[in-house]
Amino acid sequence: MHPITLSPTSIALFTDCPRCFWLDKVRGISPPGSPFPSLPSGMDRVLKEHFDRHRKDRVLPAELEGRFNGHLFQDMEKLKIWRNNFKGLKYMDKTGFSLRGAIDDLFVTSDGKHAPLDFKTRGFPRKDDTHEYYQHQMDIYSFLLEKNGLKPASYAILIFYHPLKVGERHEVEFFPDPVRVDVDRARANRLFHGAVKCLQGPEPALNRDCGMCMWNRE
Repeated sequence: MHPITLSPTSIALFTDCPRCFWLDKVRGISPPGSPFPSLPSGMDRVLKEHFDRHRKDRVLPAELEGRFNGHLFQDMEKLKIWRNNFKGLKYMDKTGFSLRGAIDDLFVTSDGKHAPLDFKTRGFPRKDDTHEYYQHQMDIYSFLLEKNGLKPASYAILIFYHPLKVGERHEVEFFPDPVRVDVDRARANRLFHGAVKCLQGPEPALNRDCGMCMWNRE
């Protein structure tokens, strides 16, 4: 088969159900999706603008100040590429398969290492384990940073935003909740090459714990 470019989203599908992942990438039979709400996309844009203003002034946003030691990545030309969903950070292995991910921002620690920084918009406060849902995504981002010649930090930063109230001038106040997430680049490497091996092999067995598999049995 022709080499394929994988992403954190496709790797997540692989971890959920290898058969659905294989059918998606090899036969083009994709699991049914749901409409993507426009509000998170709009929030993502204004948050990047918010961080870019602080980057220009060389100061940390209040969300990070006093919580993490370091500064925002300063090379906007590179960051524009790494934020682009069609470019992003990319790595190709010797088989020709690629892994690509688009980061929201990048934090540089006081000792010169790089931590992926990602924004998450929610309708309510996070639970104690909410960040665990994004573990593989953060592992992959850190892995990609290393493969692109940057010194990766031992952690990534997730900032969860949820609405608090509407002010008198109709402005909506969001509460920022930054979380440090320890990353494992070796785990990302294993996932990527496990996904590649899956695609190079025969169709995986039916997963009886997967609703999509049970619906699409043939």
